Amino acid sequence: MNEPTLAGAERRYPHETGAKPVISVRGLRVRYGDREVLDGVDLDIYRGETMVILGASGCGKSTLLRHLEGLEKPEAGSICIHGTDIVTASRKEMERVRRLLGVSFQSAAMFNSMTVGDNVALPLREHTDLAESTIRLITRMKLQQVGLSGVENLYPTELSGGMRKRASLARALAMDPEILLFDEPSAGLDPIIAAGIDRLILRLKDAFKMTLIVVTHELQSAFLIADRMCMLDQAKILAVGTVKQILANPHPRIQQFVQRIADDAAPGSQSYVTGFE
Repeated sequence: MNEPTLAGAERRYPHETGAKPVISVRGLRVRYGDREVLDGVDLDIYRGETMVILGASGCGKSTLLRHLEGLEKPEAGSICIHGTDIVTASRKEMERVRRLLGVSFQSAAMFNSMTVGDNVALPLREHTDLAESTIRLITRMKLQQVGLSGVENLYPTELSGGMRKRASLARALAMDPEILLFDEPSAGLDPIIAAGIDRLILRLKDAFKMTLIVVTHELQSAFLIADRMCMLDQAKILAVGTVKQILANPHPRIQQFVQRIADDAAPGSQSYVTGFE
């Protein structure tokens, strides 16, 4: 597998500056019935970095993201965002933290009965006292930022899959969040549209200096946008590091994942094939 070309590979990463993390996860344990989904997860995420959470389907990626959003409570552990533990936070504290977060959902999660403009404006109408004229102006600006000028009067069903993803991102940006969370941003998109979403994520990060957390299993996308990567497997974090560090990590499961080797073709399996003559 060829190592991806990394722009700015010699630059200093946020975690190397000695700054405190903006998100600090410690001992996170999540169980659904008898199934352990996250088992003692520790993770630090720093201001201005893009952290990509990688792993096979069912490894706990989306579960971790939901807990970072404060949508679920873990069995044990802490999640501190700007010093507030959202596991034990009061409603008032949680409202303050949520104003720092923007979320772009895997399915876009647009309300089909509302226009695109009304979807994007919804957080502003729910959480601010801004005048309607100001809300409409901000809505147009956010749609323009994601390359969707002039669609505010259309309905989500009138948009392509890639356009719905962009509209969902515009809504996530509506409150000018410090931290932006993505759940499978390129899932279900063709390669050209997916590449456009990746480039948009990079442009937004450069423009607004946000901290990005991206859950994905798309390796090409992950290698392009990540500052650091977190590899989850069987409820635990196997490794955290830069793209180069993850690619060089000798752990068999990590190498199986980054080299896209099927389970029945991995070393140690009965049907493992080393090559053809």
